[in-house]
Amino acid sequence: MKFLITGLGSIGQRHYRNLKQLKAGEIIVYRSQKGSNKDFVDKFSQEHNPKVFYDLNEALAQKPDAVVLANPTSLHLETARKAMEAGAHVLTEKPLSHNLDGVDELVALAKKKNLIGYVGYNFRFHPLLRQMKEWLDNGKIGEPLSAHAEIGEYLPDWHSWEDYLKTYAARADLGGGVILTQSHDIDYLYWFFGMPTQVSAFENNGSELKIEVDSIVDAVFQFKSGLTASLHMDYVKRPPKRRFEVVGSKGRMIWDYQEKTLTLIPFEANSQPEVIREPAEFERNIMFLDETKQFISCVEGKEKPLIDLEQGADVLKIAMAMKDSIKAGKVIQL
Repeated sequence: MKFLITGLGSIGQRHYRNLKQLKAGEIIVYRSQKGSNKDFVDKFSQEHNPKVFYDLNEALAQKPDAVVLANPTSLHLETARKAMEAGAHVLTEKPLSHNLDGVDELVALAKKKNLIGYVGYNFRFHPLLRQMKEWLDNGKIGEPLSAHAEIGEYLPDWHSWEDYLKTYAARADLGGGVILTQSHDIDYLYWFFGMPTQVSAFENNGSELKIEVDSIVDAVFQFKSGLTASLHMDYVKRPPKRRFEVVGSKGRMIWDYQEKTLTLIPFEANSQPEVIREPAEFERNIMFLDETKQFISCVEGKEKPLIDLEQGADVLKIAMAMKDSIKAGKVIQL
């Protein structure tokens, strides 16, 4: 199998190393040379010597079986469209795009050409989140009533080798902002509870970061079942925090990413909390590897995507509804 990776920033380099580790096949790379840290990319290229193209059409003319999109968010949709028109399956980093323009058309194109479109919400492969979802589906906490997700991480600490002001996460033209960049947490609310019926979101950009995109956001979602969920996202918290709690009619469950624990607290009298710890061998890249292995299996026709284009489009629609709510100052119906 031949793979084309578009972009050689930190995520593109991760995908390159993972495909090599999996011995997945031939790998070629497309570089636009528009990234924020050319020296960082050049160093990787010198060490690994990938076959590099500087024109996307020329790269696609090499007839890759699959394209891995690791370029900035604002370039995802156009790159994915060209890849699919060339007959390639697509794994795109999250989010699917920076707005909804052309999203439905891309979903239709994938169906028309019978191609796999896969969106990289790889926290669905986290062992404790998967256990949490299993508990929910098996009725361990009864009927879910409310949920709260929180993600906070100081943006300047993300990539110590580059100026955070130049990174995609801080730039509107590249599709940055905390809502889109941290949309994993929107995805697992969607994964657990489906599409919300309405959303109300609020923004506070009073941080010292001095960036042009959303950096502190709170949102409240209403679901058809009556469940309400809240979400806090920020670029300022130190130390970082990622946490997800669901309260049901029979108990509650709490996942703490930093503490590496999942806790089940039954409401039944005399019951004891159950605490599961993250496997000792687990580390973040395992989620990327599992995602890539499943994508390859889907391309080979062995299984269906855990996160297909339609689901990725739904998550993007929720994210854009949050942005619309902030801009309009009102509840947005979905």
